[in-house]
Amino acid sequence: MDEKGLPEESIFNELGFFSESDTNYKKVLSSMCTIPHPIAVKAYQQFIHTNIGDPGLFHGVCEMEIKVIEMTASLLSHSNPKTAFGHLTSGGTESNIEATLHMKNRFLEKHFNANNNADDTNNANNTENTKNTSNAGNSDNANNFKLNLVLPKTAHFSFEKIANLLDIELRKADVDSASRVIPESVYSLIDKNTIGLVGIAGNTEFGEMDPIVELSKIALQKKLPLHIDAAFGGFVYPFISSGTQHPNSFGFDVSGVTSVSIDPHKMGFSVIPAGILVFRDASFLNASLEKIKVKTPYLTSTYQSTLTGTHPGSAVAATYAVMKHLGREGYRQKVADCMDLTHHLQKKLEEVGFKPYIEPKINILTVQIGDYEKTNRIRSKLLKEHGWNISATTTVPALRFVLMPHVTKEEIDDLVVDLKKVLDAD
Repeated sequence: MDEKGLPEESIFNELGFFSESDTNYKKVLSSMCTIPHPIAVKAYQQFIHTNIGDPGLFHGVCEMEIKVIEMTASLLSHSNPKTAFGHLTSGGTESNIEATLHMKNRFLEKHFNANNNADDTNNANNTENTKNTSNAGNSDNANNFKLNLVLPKTAHFSFEKIANLLDIELRKADVDSASRVIPESVYSLIDKNTIGLVGIAGNTEFGEMDPIVELSKIALQKKLPLHIDAAFGGFVYPFISSGTQHPNSFGFDVSGVTSVSIDPHKMGFSVIPAGILVFRDASFLNASLEKIKVKTPYLTSTYQSTLTGTHPGSAVAATYAVMKHLGREGYRQKVADCMDLTHHLQKKLEEVGFKPYIEPKINILTVQIGDYEKTNRIRSKLLKEHGWNISATTTVPALRFVLMPHVTKEEIDDLVVDLKKVLDAD
């Protein structure tokens, strides 16, 4: 930092330089985020000074957050949205971390405390049968005990972070040819140290939805929580027309679902960062909140029980504004427009001989054009020679296109022309 500050004009000249280095989403078909809705931007600016981590100072923002959770629970087919429990987060990664943390805490509370409360005779008679479980609550024996989470191989990379943060094993279940988790594989990976299950509604690579109803049956049978990562698909699948062949049930109408992560800053058209974590009701957290709840004597609240302390009320206001403004009808139209773009790209690619690797269910399209080396080479040339930001999948060598509202049909036409040039020259 310089000793003497610069005038505002100089600062904004510098900011303009930095801004030119950032994308304006032109020629971007790799991102699951998009340009936020104008009403979300205005709401964000109006509440930019607010901190929902200090709720006593910002009653209005807190009230909006409650309403956002209720609207989201309704979107997720909750039978009584007012009884849902949750809060806004920075996005899917934070939501997944918190959901898994509560799974772990519930497991430890249930198994370790139950063993501690058992009478001495039962403990003595069952030492060998319970020693691993009892070690779960004893940090001195942590090396002798490893909790695990069962999830699809296609789960978001945030779970790799979670495994490290929470010291749990990730047991990755196999997926079928359509990139949906196989329930039998999930079932086979569960043991006495399993803290919960994860399903995906709109996986990152292909946009596919796992068979949530089948996962729910397993969760109920095994008495395990089931978290649904719907960070991208949560604002898409509920608005897909009934003409699709994909079942759209992934929310609280599925009895085994205990929590859902959904990101307004993706297909919800809110600002970045804005995620939502919703639980069926607060009772799920009874055994867990006490473990992360801390006294906050210098704030207006007595306790704080979210992962982050300070977090922006502006994101709450932006999300509230855009959800209220668009309504179900508005989101339905936005999704329809994105699906129209997806089908347009699919048609254009088929005209030059490329079919989708998996028939797109939502606005993500993948095309397999060769091995990993060729795929990465084509992707690199599209960027360096023509300025296109395209991603690639890792489970198979395929180009991946995300059709967000900032994409136009004219851009799609130009992209396919450039893709053919690159392929012909390769």
